[in-house]
Amino acid sequence: MAVGRSPLRVRADASALPSADASVSVVAAVDMLLFPQELARVLAPDGVLLWINQLGQDGPLYLSSKEVAAPLPGQWTSVEAAAGWGSWAALRRIH
Repeated sequence: MAVGRSPLRVRADASALPSADASVSVVAAVDMLLFPQELARVLAPDGVLLWINQLGQDGPLYLSSKEVAAPLPGQWTSVEAAAGWGSWAALRRIH
């Protein structure tokens, strides 16, 4: 676990997250490779995936919200925005 204000923060290999199925309310994915099956596995049914690109479209790992949602299992809704250089998207599974 990462040291800080929240004891629930975890730093881990994104291809094998140390969380039970459907147990995580929010995943903040910052400038990382996308592991769609693993992210969908750990997110609670009403959980949110925050996809954050610190350099926006200029970043080497930039994906739009549509590009993030496409490989995720099931259907997802998203909203995205930019702030300064960066961009972010919030995705939620549609039930």
